[in-house]
Amino acid sequence: MDQKIFGGTPVLRGTRITVYAIRGRLRGGDTIDSILNDYPEISPEALKVAVLYAKSHPLRGRAKGLPR
Repeated sequence: MDQKIFGGTPVLRGTRITVYAIRGRLRGGDTIDSILNDYPEISPEALKVAVLYAKSHPLRGRAKGLPR
């Protein structure tokens, strides 16, 4: 995490890809393989750790775009 990158939102080291973006893609039906095809510089282990981190540290607050 770095306050200069996405305001401190956790990203995969050396990228601007947030752990929540990875988890969102998997929830949306993408596979690890499809993500690896898009980002070949990222290891499968890094993706698995990113998903684990996102699950154990959920975003807080009301989701944007939802009715009150």
